[in-house]
Amino acid sequence: MKVLSLLRKEVLWSRHRVVALLFLLLVLPGCFAFTTVAFETAVPEDAPIAIVPENENVSEDGLAIIEGGAALFSDPKRYEEKSEAMRALRRESVYAVLEVPPGILNENTENATFSLYIDGSVVPFQEPSKAIESIVTLRMNENLPANVSVERQVVGNHSTFSEYLVPVFLMGFVLLFAFTYLPHHLAREADVLERLLVETSMDAVVATKILFMTALMLGPISAFYAVSTYLGYSVTLLTPAVVGIYLLTFVYMAAISTSVMILTDFSRLGRFLNVAIMLTFFTFSSVVHPVGFFSPLRKEIARQLPLHYSMIVARGLSLKELGIGLFADWILGLLGFTLVTLVVLKLSIERYKRTA
Repeated sequence: MKVLSLLRKEVLWSRHRVVALLFLLLVLPGCFAFTTVAFETAVPEDAPIAIVPENENVSEDGLAIIEGGAALFSDPKRYEEKSEAMRALRRESVYAVLEVPPGILNENTENATFSLYIDGSVVPFQEPSKAIESIVTLRMNENLPANVSVERQVVGNHSTFSEYLVPVFLMGFVLLFAFTYLPHHLAREADVLERLLVETSMDAVVATKILFMTALMLGPISAFYAVSTYLGYSVTLLTPAVVGIYLLTFVYMAAISTSVMILTDFSRLGRFLNVAIMLTFFTFSSVVHPVGFFSPLRKEIARQLPLHYSMIVARGLSLKELGIGLFADWILGLLGFTLVTLVVLKLSIERYKRTA
């Protein structure tokens, strides 16, 4: 049985489940998108911020004092050049850039103005950044001889929290489909798998299924786009780069969930494990809130998970309209991780062939 025949089989299968697929791929994603209007703000606790000198006249001692003071309410990171700090801001490696003026330790300096830059599309950080502005002003006036003021500047696109949640909820739906519906579908077809293997290989069956399910993801993306357009959101979803990052995410998630199902012989245990993996990814990848909003440990865990970078790239492309080149290294990393999951899937299939 060739791949074309297998694809025809998947299409015939979907025709008998049109109502269920329409609900899962269009209605439910639309409802997810509509629920974004119910959210507003959140408060961080340990968010990374950049400390950068305004020019070469800023002393090392002055930067060290500012960095030490900022450590009381954030996780400060030193940058030598403002361009590097702003690049980190766009990539969500930091969520604010504090620019330090020269002469802050000079007794003859009467006034010193700090600049605090934040990204307007990272909405959960907008209100907390106002608190940071007040804290910096208060603490620096207590510890520096100059009269300190802080100018808060919002750069990039200004998004609402509802707009911010559109790519988040779409990513959540991709996870839900990969870790719940796909394993359920595999479990239901386990009984007929042996008959299929008489005419074709298991590699072809699994590859066709993941390919078909990946194509189905265009439905939720279109549904989110339609609802976002109706609500007047400034969210870009139907571009090759944005669609590509969501489909890539689905592929490596589908490879993981399929491997789990094969290794557990398509049992209920496999489905429970997939749900647990899904919740772990969603909870610890800082999908909704930026890293550092809850604890330093969760921040370190998030930085190790591929979904964290998928979400930042998707958000950067859909909300900030940044060039894909800004995330080239992360996308290459995600492609590499996808390749690893596919290799693991292949090994799972080979084990199933030997034990079946």
